[in-house]
Amino acid sequence: MAGDGFRRRTFLCATVAAGTATAVGIGARAAEAAVPGFYNPFGGYPITGTWQEHLNRGSLGGIDYGMPVGTRLPAAGGGVVTNDPNNGTGGYTVTIQHDNGYRTQYLHLSQFLLANGTRVDTGEIVGLSGGAVGAPGSGSSTGPHLHWHMIDPSGTRINPLVYLDGAGTSPPAYTQVFETADSTGWRPLPVGYDGQPVLAGAVSAVLRADGTKIVYTVRDGRLYEAASNTGWRNQQVPNHDQVSAVSAIPYNGAVVVYTVRGGAVYEASSANWQPLLVGYNGQPVHGTAISAVLRADGTKIVYTVRDGRLYEAASNTGWRNQQVPNHDQVSAVSAIPYNGAVVVYTVRGGAVYEASSANWQPLLVGYNGQPVHGTAVSAITRTDGTRIIYTVRDGYVHEAASNTGWQNLRVPNLTGTNTIAALNANGIKILYSR
Repeated sequence: MAGDGFRRRTFLCATVAAGTATAVGIGARAAEAAVPGFYNPFGGYPITGTWQEHLNRGSLGGIDYGMPVGTRLPAAGGGVVTNDPNNGTGGYTVTIQHDNGYRTQYLHLSQFLLANGTRVDTGEIVGLSGGAVGAPGSGSSTGPHLHWHMIDPSGTRINPLVYLDGAGTSPPAYTQVFETADSTGWRPLPVGYDGQPVLAGAVSAVLRADGTKIVYTVRDGRLYEAASNTGWRNQQVPNHDQVSAVSAIPYNGAVVVYTVRGGAVYEASSANWQPLLVGYNGQPVHGTAISAVLRADGTKIVYTVRDGRLYEAASNTGWRNQQVPNHDQVSAVSAIPYNGAVVVYTVRGGAVYEASSANWQPLLVGYNGQPVHGTAVSAITRTDGTRIIYTVRDGYVHEAASNTGWQNLRVPNLTGTNTIAALNANGIKILYSR
């Protein structure tokens, strides 16, 4: 999700990837002192520095979690965000002031995603991890990781693993994927196989040429595929690990996926699932968010977000990566083919913008002077040429269409949603959400 992207810009939260609560060294005192409403978003990552190890070397304490640069960092509880780009050895630091007087802090970030004063709910993304030696925002870090700690209402730094809520009310590590179609009155149906749900931290959907609907999901850094023609049997895609984002497109009867792994973009085809580094003249394409599109002329194009800027790389130029003009403060992107060109929808400062590759002039999307807001976005082109965007805001999904002047309507029956992927399947609008 690189550090110099802060600098007085307004940032916006992205999609959620949360972890399970972890109980490390919790005894009777810890159980009594547990702080309700908190959970550990990082239970799926290895601890590379314990609280005691920090104290032993003269630190004020903290927990280090090993994770790739650009890993999304969920809020351990609801509260108000403050960004500090000058926190000395801590580097870029996010502090969340929680309603109960406690604070949690995330150190050595590579990028801020929210404006100061933004209110977040439990599990919302507050920034991207960093720690690469010498990189902006890393402070004194000697390698990619997150330093995490908690401060109690008296101002004392405390071990969050001791004060976690163990009551089982914490958000799950990954959430259930649902399929929802306008043909069924937007009734969400859980995606799964033999009673086993598909759980994910990120999702991308694609319609294969034979009409098969396929969803690609990310869990524990691994990529999975579930298809409608196998009853949504979920299978791990080989050769893919450390994945943080995915976007899939149909191509020559098969599927091509683009994944972000360790901050770099890889291309792989369902023909053999061999990931190839995407880049130009030996320079890899980097990104924290990604959207791929197949242009009418057969060109494969990926749009990536890095440091709040939007980039385009295309297969017909050997993946030469170019910054899209007039686009900054971008936190999410969705691209669609349209009239032989490409249209992208970006979230910038909480509002959705539309821009065409014809001139890259971003236009605010809205209805009657009211902008369309969202934290996640997915766009489709209907067979009659109507462009439709789906956005997520406060857990609800909204639909806005070009043929109604972008009047924004809430999609019924979808609540508690983190992210969205849309398909046009023979005129039926289908959503995959988690």
